[in-house]
Amino acid sequence: MKANLSRITFKRSTFKHNTFKVIALTCSLILCSPAHADKTDLEQEITIKSQRQAADLKNKIASYLDNVSIRQGSISITADVVKVFSRIDEKNGTKNDTYLAKGKPAIFQQQLEDGSLITLQADEITYNPSSNMITISGNALVKQAGSEVSGNEITYNTVSEKLEAQSANNQPVTTILQPTVLKKQKETYEKSKEEKPTDKVVEKEGDSRDN
Repeated sequence: MKANLSRITFKRSTFKHNTFKVIALTCSLILCSPAHADKTDLEQEITIKSQRQAADLKNKIASYLDNVSIRQGSISITADVVKVFSRIDEKNGTKNDTYLAKGKPAIFQQQLEDGSLITLQADEITYNPSSNMITISGNALVKQAGSEVSGNEITYNTVSEKLEAQSANNQPVTTILQPTVLKKQKETYEKSKEEKPTDKVVEKEGDSRDN
């Protein structure tokens, strides 16, 4: 699952329902140079801990209450309440789960290959592993490598690396960039542009002889 939120450009849309929207596409300006999440996370077992648990077997809803902690590989979710909605895909028979986490804040984290963390936090988090989508709403904040994007609602696709942030009541979406991160990005970019040395054949004196 890719988690690089780099390269963000902003585009203003028309005001509708008093909502100011900002589209953030992957463009290498913010949040670290390319780093990928561990693709094996979703293959690991899931451990859920909470003070109370309940289940609605008929509707396939599991509820976890008070000090909820969920772990799967390097993925972690902490919240006050988490509900897991399960459904079976009629076409292929696979089970799909949707996690709805609420807290002050609820927090989703995943470790990247370089050892750093991507953190998404908000009053409410909806996580669907099968569609690679995370939606956070209410004081939404995404952090990576010291840089941040905040708004009322943020959606992020962990595969396409596309992020959309919006704030209600014509409030702006806020982005905070760390100069050290941008400097590191520039150095990485310049290094990648360097040409690889080509192998040269050097003839040593006396190697060639007349027949």
